[in-house]
Formats: sequence, structure tokens, C-alpha cells
Amino acid sequence: MSWFSRLASAFADGSAFSFSGLGVLTVGLLILALRFTLLRGDRDKLRTPTGALVVHIALVVMGAMVDPASTTAAVLKTLAVLFLLLAGARTGFLLVVDNILTRRLARPIPKIFRDICEGLVYSAAVLLTLRSAGAQLDALLTTSALLTAVIGLSLQDTLGNLFAGLSIQAQNPFEVGDWIQYDSDENDIGKVIEINWRATKVLTLDDVEIVIPNGPLARAPIRNFTKPAKMSRRSLFVVIPFSEPPHRVQDVILDGLQHTPGVLRRPAPSVVTADFVERGIRYWVRFHTDDFERREVTDSLARDRIWYSLRRANIQMAVPVADLELHQDDESYRSAARSEAVARRRAALRNVDFLRDLSDEQVDELVSSCRERPYAPGETILQQGDEGDELFIVQRGEVEVLLETDGQSVEVARLGKGAFFGEMSLMTGQPRMATIRTLTETLVLVVSKAPFARVLDGSPELAEQISDVLVSRREQLDSASSKQSAPRVSQAQAASRNELLHRIKDFFSLSS
Repeated sequence: MSWFSRLASAFADGSAFSFSGLGVLTVGLLILALRFTLLRGDRDKLRTPTGALVVHIALVVMGAMVDPASTTAAVLKTLAVLFLLLAGARTGFLLVVDNILTRRLARPIPKIFRDICEGLVYSAAVLLTLRSAGAQLDALLTTSALLTAVIGLSLQDTLGNLFAGLSIQAQNPFEVGDWIQYDSDENDIGKVIEINWRATKVLTLDDVEIVIPNGPLARAPIRNFTKPAKMSRRSLFVVIPFSEPPHRVQDVILDGLQHTPGVLRRPAPSVVTADFVERGIRYWVRFHTDDFERREVTDSLARDRIWYSLRRANIQMAVPVADLELHQDDESYRSAARSEAVARRRAALRNVDFLRDLSDEQVDELVSSCRERPYAPGETILQQGDEGDELFIVQRGEVEVLLETDGQSVEVARLGKGAFFGEMSLMTGQPRMATIRTLTETLVLVVSKAPFARVLDGSPELAEQISDVLVSRREQLDSASSKQSAPRVSQAQAASRNELLHRIKDFFSLSS
């Protein structure tokens, strides 16, 4: 009989396929079902069983083309059974693990358990293949006991890592995505990216992958920075001279930490007096963050905000006692610098419309009392609804004006160099009508109530001029949307001027 006749006969009666063709049919149907039920990202996993099934069919065809009584036919038949069982094992594993368990369990199955289970399934497929080929498994296992002992002794470390990995997964001290410290060195910190049967892989902030054997890792003390919650505490230390009162320093530092990106409001940041050192008082700044991966960026932003806050409060950082700062004692240089600062402040005050009618002496009175305050990008200068009595003039940088309505902040304007805000609070003491937040590093000139009160005491008539300017500016802003008639507008203007003038005189205790 020719090989073609044998092939046709074998396919006709089903003897060519293992298990009378039921195995091929079952595996094929499972692959087809998984093709439509697996998630789109998991469908690539079907390539392995599909390839094994194709190899099985090819081996069956090759086996049907040779003499059934030959050794080649027996080998091809055994290999065909092996690939069919491997295809079935892989398909069944995907059905149970990826299509059923993964969707029902609260968290993904650890990779180490997947690998072990998949290895056991493939081992079972190999044993079944040997059994179908006529091998005596009892005798095989008995004769290989000594070999197993030798292999076990030679693979002590590998098996130790395997069981250590199982122990880690059972106790679950960390999982993929957690940030851990895996050594006594505080610099050995990384993000867990994989836990397999031999080792755990972590990725450091330097994008360096560290492979840690499970055995040593199971014996080491592990610090998990993202469990039981993603929140973790950070610590910074600041040294301030002894001359500054501790409570004032603590309040200034806490004020600087407000609205710092990455710093949580709850739990609230805290500052304690940690120690007395040679340079001054050492303060321990503590705050929490829920983004451990960006901890260094958050620490940097917190240090920046603390520096700006201390600078605004005229509090200097302590310097080492041994440090010497040499300055050239040049009176002319210092005088020129002071003159430049005075001229810059005078120009800024003259740029404010309701201060243009002040005399040079009155402007100089304000210049000698106003202060410059630096702000970092993203800091809040004024909060809508807060009390205040200061005027702010932007000397450098840019700020945004935000109106808070229904719990949302809407940007309504941006102010740059020369712009000012807070004039109504300065003149009447009313709460802030908007939130002012810096967009870039910003320097503002601050005029407070006390020196302005001295100016008004010397020239009470200025109150009327200032009220006229403030009312006119407000009316110009509202004129585009106003639909009132001219007589009614005039009446409203007069009433508004009188009301504002009364509030100014009352706020500054001026005689009527």
C-alpha cells in the first residue's frame, strides 16, 4: 500500500489522530472559545497552544506517511501525543487561570504561583506522554530517587530561593508596585516590578534594575513605604539662629508648607524643636506624601517653600560657626544700592493710580515702611475670604487671579510687573475678594495699613480723592455690562462714593 493510501485510510477511520481525533477537536474548540472570551491584551497567549496543535497535526500527517511498524512511526506518534497534550495543558491553564480565576480574585495571581502551576501542568503532560508510550512510571520514579537526591543537593540555593519566594507570596509583605527598602542601607530603595520563582526585581530611582535572590530577601528586614497605605512620612531638618523665637520659626515654616505640591494636608505637617547645636536651633520638619516615587521632588519643593517663607519673615538660615564672610566696606556702594532700591519702590508706588496724588514726602513715608516679599511658583499670596489690610504691587514675576465659586477656582485674570491687588482691603479692611496665586517666581512690594494711616492723618482730604479713584475704576470695569440709564448711573456713583468714603474714614478712624 502506498503512503497516500495509508494516509487516506488513517484519516478516514480516525486512527491517525490521538484519542480518535477527540483530542484535536477538544483543543481546537477550547482555543476558539478563548479567542472570544480572553481579554484583548491576553489573546497573544494563544499562540503557544495554537502552534503546538499545528505541530501535532503535522506530526500526524508525517506518521501516516511512513510504515506503521517502523521505529520512526512510533517516535512520530509519541511526539504527536506530546504536542497535543502540551496544547491541551496550555489551553486548560489559560481557561482556568486567566479566564476564570483572574476575573474572580480580588488581586492578580502572583507570577511565581503561575510559573509553578504551569510547570506542574507541563510535567503532567510529559508523564502522560511517557505512559502512553509504554514507559513504567513506577519503576522510573524508583530508579531516579538517587538522581533526585543528587540534583536536590546541587540545587540547594535554587530550591531555597524557590521556597523563599513561595513564603514571600504567602505572607505578602510586598507586591508588584510597592516601594521597599531591601537592605540596611537607606539608599537601597526600589519599586518592585517582578516576583518570580528565583528572585525579586526592583527598579531604583536611577532606573537601575536590581535582581535580589528570594532567599536573602526573605531573611532581610523589609521596609514597605506603600503599605498598609500609600501615605508615608518625610523628614527635613532646618537650623535657625538662637536669636529667633522657636514658636515664630515653627509658624513660618508651617505657613511655607501650605499648598506645596505633594505635601498632604491630612495628616497636617508639623515642626518640633529637635536639638540645640553650635549653629543654632535644629528644627525637625515632618510631613506626609502619597506619591513615594516623587519623594525627592516633593522634598525639594518643600525646602524651596520653607526658604521663601523664612525669607519673607526676614529669618536667616544658620551658617557654620567657622564660616567667615568678607565684605568690602564701601559706603558709596551701599549708598548707591539703597538709592536704587528707594527709587524702584518709589516708581512702583507712583504706578498705583490712587497714590499718584501723594506728595513726595508722603510717598517717601510709604517707601520707608513697605517691604519686599519673595514667593515661589505656585504659592498662594492671598486667599479669597481671608482678612487683610495690605496692598501688593508686583515687582517681578506673574500671578493669577482666581475666583472660587461652588467649590471650583476659575482664573479671571493674570497680573504682571507693575500690577497691584488688595487695595480694597488696605483702604476698608474688607475680606479678600479673590485668591492670588503665583505662576512664576514673584517679588511683591507690600504696603500695610499702619504707614498709610500716618499719611492719611497728615492729609485727611486724600481719603476723598482716593475714594473717587477707586469708585471710578470700579465703574469702568462694570460699564461694559451696565444697562442703567445715565441719571440712575450718576445717582449710583454718588452713593457709591459716599459709602466708600465713609468706610475708609471709619477704618482709619478719620474725623468726618
